Amino acid sequence: MYRSLQAGRAVAATLVLLFHLGSAIAAEKYFGIEWFSIPFSFGNSGVDFFFVLSGFIIYYVHKNDLGKPSSLKKYIYKRVVRIYPTYLIVFIGVYLLAITAPQLRNTVPHDIGLIIQSLLLIPLNRDVVGGTGAPVIIVAWTLQFEMMFYIAFALGILKKTAGSLLIALYLLGLGFNIGSIGFPLSFIFSEYIILFIMGMLVAQLVSHKPIMKQNPKYFATTGLLIYVLVAIDEVVNFQFFSAVQTMLYGVGCSFIVLALVSYERKGKAFLGHNFFQLLGSASYALYLIHYPLISILCKASMFAGLKSYGVVGALISYFIIFITCIIAAIAFHLFIEKPISEWLRKVLGKSNESISLGFTEKQALGSNPLKSGTRGS
Repeated sequence: MYRSLQAGRAVAATLVLLFHLGSAIAAEKYFGIEWFSIPFSFGNSGVDFFFVLSGFIIYYVHKNDLGKPSSLKKYIYKRVVRIYPTYLIVFIGVYLLAITAPQLRNTVPHDIGLIIQSLLLIPLNRDVVGGTGAPVIIVAWTLQFEMMFYIAFALGILKKTAGSLLIALYLLGLGFNIGSIGFPLSFIFSEYIILFIMGMLVAQLVSHKPIMKQNPKYFATTGLLIYVLVAIDEVVNFQFFSAVQTMLYGVGCSFIVLALVSYERKGKAFLGHNFFQLLGSASYALYLIHYPLISILCKASMFAGLKSYGVVGALISYFIIFITCIIAAIAFHLFIEKPISEWLRKVLGKSNESISLGFTEKQALGSNPLKSGTRGS
C-alpha cells in the first residue's frame, strides 16, 4: 500500500549505518580522522523515525483489534515473528564470534542470566550493563523499547480503555519527570515512548478525510523544516535544540510520515523503485548486522595497512564498508530472513497471512518488492 514508507525505513536504516560508520572511522583505534563523524552525526535520528513509523504501523494495522481479546493470539504471533528470529540469529552469530576470538571475549557477557535477558530483549539498566544497555548487539536497545510498546498495545487489545489509561499515565509520569528516579522507571518513562504515540496519532489522522484533503506539501514542508533544522544543529554542534532534540525529531518525522501517506494516496510514491523497496525489506537485517560488520571490517582495514594512507585509506575503507553492509543486509534478508518467514508461515498454517520481519507490516507497506512494478519517483 505505502511504498514510500517502505523506502523511508530504507533511508532511516542507512542513516543509522552512516552514523556508526563515520564514528568508527573517526575513532582513534582505527583511522582517528575526527571529521568523518560530522557529516552524518544526525544519522541517529533514523531511530526516531523508526519509532514513529512503528507506532503508525501497529495502530494502522491493528486499530480494529483494540478491545477484542480474541485478536491477541494473532497479534502476539506476528510481533514475535517480526522481531525474534532475525534477532536471535544475529545475536548468536555475533556472540559465538566474540567468545571464540581472544581479543573480543571480554566484550560480551558471560553471566547466563544476563545472556538470557539480552536474548529475550528484557530491558537492562545501562548504568549496570554499560554502553547502551544491550551488551551484545548494541543497537538492540531500540528493540527493548519496541517490545515494551508491543506489550502496552497488547493490553489495549485485551481492554481498549487500558491502552488509553497507559498513555495518560505515561504522559503524567513524563510531566512529573518520574523517569529521573532511576531504572526501570527511567526506561518506562523515556521520551522515546512518546515517539510511538506520535506515530499512532498520525495513523489516526490519516483516517480523517479533511486531513487527507489538505495539500501534502504543507505536511512535507513542516516536517522537513523541523527535521533539517535539528539535523543542522547536530552537525554544527550548536546544541541549541539538544534538550528537546528527540521530541523535535519525532514531530518532524511524524509530519514526514503524514506527508508520505498523503502523497501516495494522491498517486505519488517517493523512491518507489524496486531497489529501495528491497532495501526497505532488508532494513531490519541492515540495522542489526551493520555494527558488528563495521567493527570487523575496520579491523580488517587496519590489518590491510590502509591507515598508513591517511584520508585516502579512510575513504576507501568507508565506501567498501558501506557497500558491504548494504549487500550483506540484502543477502541476509533474501537467503535467511525471508526463507525463515516463509517457513514459519507454512509450518503454522499462515499461508494467507502477511508476515514481515522488518520494522513494518506488508499490509501497510506494500507487496513483494521483487514482484511488484516500479511506480512513483
